[in-house]
Amino acid sequence: MGQEIIISTVEQALAESIKAPKLDPIILSVANMFIEGKNITVIAEEFDVPADIITNTLDKKEVKTYIETVYQSTGFMNRFKRLGLMNIVIEEKLKEAIEVGFHSKKDLLEWMKLMEVMDSNARPKKEGPAVAIQVNNNYDKLVNDLLEDRK
Repeated sequence: MGQEIIISTVEQALAESIKAPKLDPIILSVANMFIEGKNITVIAEEFDVPADIITNTLDKKEVKTYIETVYQSTGFMNRFKRLGLMNIVIEEKLKEAIEVGFHSKKDLLEWMKLMEVMDSNARPKKEGPAVAIQVNNNYDKLVNDLLEDRK
């Protein structure tokens, strides 16, 4: 029993640390089939359930999060692959400019600007409380006028 508690605690800690939703293996299979490109009807036939059950399964928040995570981490949706590709393109543009002896600064600057935007989007966002401060000079003037009138 003590071993089960430790395993459960470690599993929970790992899941919490990577923010991975716990998915039932069958639900995970449905999500993976959808990611592979199978449509809802085909998935429903393979599991021998109505299509609306598959639709409801795919509409669950944790399943959508899983699918989005997979899409964002594969192929050129992966931000590191995109940044790597941008580096290659910029290096090629620079080589071409050196070889030809002429280059368009605008073209290079546009690529560099795009690279900067992608780099800033790839960084984790710093979250903090948002505080709005409003300076209302009319209020200060009103209070001062009222206090002066009392004198």
